[in-house]
Amino acid sequence: MQTTIRVLPFPAAVVVALTAAVLLSACASTRMDAQWTNPDYQGRNVRGASVLVACEAQDLTLQRICEDQLAAAVSARGAKPTLNSQLSPATGTPTGADPYLAAAKRVGARAIVRMTLSSGQLVAVDSGPSVGIGGGGGSGRSFGGIGISFPIGGSRASQAYGAETALIDPANGATMWSGRASSSTAQNATGQIAELAQTTVEALQGTGLL
Repeated sequence: MQTTIRVLPFPAAVVVALTAAVLLSACASTRMDAQWTNPDYQGRNVRGASVLVACEAQDLTLQRICEDQLAAAVSARGAKPTLNSQLSPATGTPTGADPYLAAAKRVGARAIVRMTLSSGQLVAVDSGPSVGIGGGGGSGRSFGGIGISFPIGGSRASQAYGAETALIDPANGATMWSGRASSSTAQNATGQIAELAQTTVEALQGTGLL
């Protein structure tokens, strides 16, 4: 007696469900979106040197959180940060002059690390969609035994932040490096800013400039 083994085709719905899960997972991570390095500064670095850390944000609280987190990330990689917010305003600075350049020269910084925070629109966040194998039904949609359900209720409003960062030469104001990073709504504002600072400084270190 011969036994026939029948191989069933892998359901397309499984592929769709797993792909959606992967994409949703990727969207929940902080990442660098773009980077640029000035070729004139190839081979130079500010490791072990004094750097001025400055943040621009929509309010004072976010600015201070940003400077603290950015300074900690820079310090962990060997540089010696000075927070711009801790410096007294300079007197006699010409109108229109870049205040960061003046501050960096006052403290003898070899570079300025300036991060600008931006915020997106408020979005509703919940526990996220779940993918299950089994019969359909319930509040979610079912496709051939593969269920993708989206919880109803219990949502909260959250905001994702982005960061545009530049490493600046205080001697002439030239941009040595710039990068753009984005976060998810998986954490509160403090957590997002901390991850943005870490991710950005890791990318900067990868260029050899830090």
